Amino acid sequence: MTTPPESYDVIVIGGGSAAFEAAVAARENGADRVVMLEKAPESEYGGNARYSGTGFRFCHSGAKEIRAFVPDIDDDYFKTLQISPYSEEEFSADLMRMTLGRMDPALARTLVEQSNAAIHWMKDIGIRWELLKEHAKIGNKRYFERGIAIHVAGGGVGQLEQWRRIAANRNIEIRFSSAVSAIHGNMHRVEGVRVCTAASEYDLRARAVIACAGGFQANAEMRARYLAGNADLVKVRGSKHDTGEVLNYMLALGAASSGHWQSGHMSPIDAKAPDFETPQHADGRGNTQSRYDYPFGISVNALGQRFFDEGEAQHSYTYAKTGRTILAQPGAVAWQIYDSTGIAQHRYPHHQATFEEAADIPELARKIGLASEVLVHTIEEFNAACRDDVVFDPTRPDGKKTHGLTIPKSNWANRIEKPPYRAYPVTCGITFTFGGVKVNRCAQVLNSLHEPIKGLYASGDILGLFFHNYPAFTGQTRNAVFGQLAGIHAAAEN
Repeated sequence: MTTPPESYDVIVIGGGSAAFEAAVAARENGADRVVMLEKAPESEYGGNARYSGTGFRFCHSGAKEIRAFVPDIDDDYFKTLQISPYSEEEFSADLMRMTLGRMDPALARTLVEQSNAAIHWMKDIGIRWELLKEHAKIGNKRYFERGIAIHVAGGGVGQLEQWRRIAANRNIEIRFSSAVSAIHGNMHRVEGVRVCTAASEYDLRARAVIACAGGFQANAEMRARYLAGNADLVKVRGSKHDTGEVLNYMLALGAASSGHWQSGHMSPIDAKAPDFETPQHADGRGNTQSRYDYPFGISVNALGQRFFDEGEAQHSYTYAKTGRTILAQPGAVAWQIYDSTGIAQHRYPHHQATFEEAADIPELARKIGLASEVLVHTIEEFNAACRDDVVFDPTRPDGKKTHGLTIPKSNWANRIEKPPYRAYPVTCGITFTFGGVKVNRCAQVLNSLHEPIKGLYASGDILGLFFHNYPAFTGQTRNAVFGQLAGIHAAAEN
């Protein structure tokens, strides 16, 4: 006799932050039986969140509101923090500018308008927070960038552990090493999934399925097929389990695609980093081998030439596209060059890094295998273009730009002239892909007829939301907003 499939109210595919948020929201909104299906073994659960510092960008009214998230900080210390308000208008402008106006306006509004409530919801159900370690310090004042001031205590692993306790307290079941091998249904209605484990294969039925299985960045074949420019060769900063099969199942059902399929979050990473799953700091501050201090130096390719504007904007607005720029260079490598002044400005001194150091530029060039004459010329040309009539200010875009260069540096253009000199080898590291399924403002997956697929929702990297670039820390906020929406509406399915 065939055993009938188990029945649940809501099935959540995935075990990362978006999946936990969706599962908890569904449980809080009336779903009695909720199960999470995590493809990875228990020791590796959590998707990309496990390899992230999990900062959040959201609208807020300034330091007074942020104070409620970090109540244990000493009052005198908190008074040194310069945290300006971040309005809905500013968040919207950042999103639309960085996605070149291609982001779905309705989804952008949803993300912006519900960002504050989603982060407060996380706080209210028990998620603990810390101030970001990365900020500029001038005197006794500490300056944070607009919209990004806090992250979850313990970083990515800390967030996962907190979510797991919250889920357990709500009797949410988690099945590890449980890959989904099929989604049952069609372009109009989804009824459940097939689960494949090492021991068996079985079916589960549910009123609603929420897909939070991540993007396809860990799948070299899909990267080569969809992303531009030898993307099958990039290093994968996050989980090796995000290989895109659940995304393909939904597309095969008839789900509509959205987002930028030839792009993704692609940032500079140490050239010696592992091919997958960059190690994390013990205190949860994210990737140990990210290289985000490039605004305070120059970057040169294997020919010894600059190839992009390192000072276009603060790194949180450029880092997710800079890796793609490096990927297009000869050998897909580059070197970040600093003198002692630039080294002193590093906001990420805790990151592990491979580098060479020298007392002069010709010696540095020899150590990294570049033609000394070319690197010397590049730096002399850059130094001659720097100006002295604008004051350097690392806390904001300062307008201290070069003059007369084919490739300008728009801010923070200090001369490279004070030894010792350092060169950090970098390449492209991908965090998540931008192509995914299309959803509406309720996080319902839409089909190719632009209609909701009844019973199918999605959140996280599997959404097709961003184009070209994105503002730092928006991904975790997206997970919270659309994960909560998916859970709320999935719980109401009948």
